[in-house]
Amino acid sequence: MLKRALWLTAAPLLALVVGACGSSVPSSQSLIQRASAVMAQSSYRLVGSTRAGQTKISFSVKTLPNGDFSGQVDTVVPHSPTLTMDVVSLGSKVYVLSPMALAQLGIAALPGHLNPATTWVLQPAAVAARYRHSLAAFTGSGLAATLRRHLKGTLMVRATELQGQAAWLVEEKAAGSSLRLYIDRGSYELLQLTITGRRAISLRYDHFGLIGAVSPPPAGQIYVPPTPAPGT
Repeated sequence: MLKRALWLTAAPLLALVVGACGSSVPSSQSLIQRASAVMAQSSYRLVGSTRAGQTKISFSVKTLPNGDFSGQVDTVVPHSPTLTMDVVSLGSKVYVLSPMALAQLGIAALPGHLNPATTWVLQPAAVAARYRHSLAAFTGSGLAATLRRHLKGTLMVRATELQGQAAWLVEEKAAGSSLRLYIDRGSYELLQLTITGRRAISLRYDHFGLIGAVSPPPAGQIYVPPTPAPGT
């Protein structure tokens, strides 16, 4: 009877111990690897902002695992109107709709009686590559390489919440800067990435798996600039 009483008393304590072991904090590397694998296979929306001197760039884009994306980019320079660009990237082609950008270039009309206010301009190959490269570091398979490159110091992991959502916080602090990753505790989706310091950037990820496709601009509203002659 005494042994049975001791067992009945100890059983709840054992259950608590086992439960605590099951909810232990995972390692930073395992979290980063799992999050990278999940993000490389999912579609999502990416909302973010960054600064270059006094210039602030904000963007909201929907992206697919293959690298295709569509969205809007706003560039704010002190004492100047906000420059807004709509961007669609499909394969190696990038289309930009920005009447203000054309106006700044002195372009008031386009060949074929195309309206600059509604016409998408196909970007030259080199410019298109820069557009895709700027986003590739934070999406798809490129995200894993970015995290490996930046997360080289001592990392801290703790359980937290982000806007009421259970998350793991992976944090690296250095002199004058920090990097924070908020990773969903259930799905391992990356919810937020924040870098402070000289190259500050803030990114939020949502709408996971809800982006079915990226649509090209209407065929009748695309302007293809002439290809420059070699050597010009």
